[in-house]
Amino acid sequence: MSDLGQPLTATVDATIVVLAADAAQGRLAVCAGAGISIPLGLPSGSDLGRLLHERFRQVTGYACTVPDDLLAVADAAAQLPDGLAAVQHTVLDVAPFDEARPALAHHLLALLVAEGAIRLLLTNWDNCVERARRAYEHIPTARTESEAEGLRGQFVVKLHGCCTWADTLLITSAQLSDPPLWAKAYFEAELARSSMVFVGIGNVADYAQRRISELVALVGANRVRIVSPNIATDWDRSQWSALLPALPTSRRVEKPADTFLDELARRWVMVLIDELHAIQRANALCAADIVAAAFCTFTALQALKWLRGATSGWPIGRSVVRAPAALSTLEAIGLLAREAAGAGEPMVRFVPASAVQIHERIVHVVIVPDRRTSTDISRVVTERAQEIVHRTGLLEELSFLIAADSVRGPKPARLPAADLVDPYAPIDQLVGAATQVSIAITYVDDVLRAA
Repeated sequence: MSDLGQPLTATVDATIVVLAADAAQGRLAVCAGAGISIPLGLPSGSDLGRLLHERFRQVTGYACTVPDDLLAVADAAAQLPDGLAAVQHTVLDVAPFDEARPALAHHLLALLVAEGAIRLLLTNWDNCVERARRAYEHIPTARTESEAEGLRGQFVVKLHGCCTWADTLLITSAQLSDPPLWAKAYFEAELARSSMVFVGIGNVADYAQRRISELVALVGANRVRIVSPNIATDWDRSQWSALLPALPTSRRVEKPADTFLDELARRWVMVLIDELHAIQRANALCAADIVAAAFCTFTALQALKWLRGATSGWPIGRSVVRAPAALSTLEAIGLLAREAAGAGEPMVRFVPASAVQIHERIVHVVIVPDRRTSTDISRVVTERAQEIVHRTGLLEELSFLIAADSVRGPKPARLPAADLVDPYAPIDQLVGAATQVSIAITYVDDVLRAA
């Protein structure tokens, strides 16, 4: 599989179908651990233990006979005066937890959280998930009780702390046996109300073991799944086999995290494609099938980036895939393609930067979540045009397709003198250069109404 994942039309396992249905009902939680980040070059637990051991060999009073056991090293160091703080700060010096480049799994987790498809609990210390979407939208993260209480809506819970705040790191046996009450409460609540998928977790903390055992005793293991590349073949040697001896083989999902999350994200997006095909069956002239085929050249990662990148003011936790505006936008693209083709074959190609090519014309898509005034629309379009010009340079005209619930006041159809001067461009490039571009605006609801 490529770094971008497989095309949307690639098949998925039946397990993914079940989990996507849970996600659609708001009942899916993912608890991800360090295993999703080890492929980035971050150390495993045993490697980290050895690195810490070498550092603490220079500290007076430190002694440990099992240097490849991270908990043993941390426990030995934490017994020293001010030892816990020393461990928490030193561990961040020996590995690039705040610099590792996010992988496909991190990007997909961030997008699925943003879509409201999953609730995400992280036991790893790196901040790859948070950084995966930082340039586009801010996904709130709770590292402490006060942060968790201050956040509303969808956010990521860092159960074992975060590399951005050394004092939050849980690293010793005592800490992992009895973590802060807020962390236990969030874990227990998700385990009790959700279908829980554990991804990249080889060693389960004591508090989690106890709660999982209690849940299984009450309701069985039907709502728990373990995802790991070797979970089925190495089941008897895994910690999970002792914790969940009766876990059905169908719930031991033997896949890398990237593959599993790519399948889950594909299934999430394909709901939109299925609705497009239904529109085509109802109206054979709308070219929805051609739009669907063009969109399906994307992977799930590209599709979700395209959809969420098209939005303006869209909140975290509110799905774009399942928003009527997204379906209406794709339907309108098909109608515009049919109109442009005349008696010929419609041509549609999706451009990654939330745009679509309809025959020779590039149209930039903007989806807004609520009612807007005509002034709001002008502002949003101008800001988006500024971003486009910074990437591509000035053009004679930019075309936009706007999806909005409604627009109060007259709809602007053209912004003839949008000032798109780059404030950071060298002055010698600005002298005598064009600074404005004409902007043409089409509205999704007008396209659908005219069909």
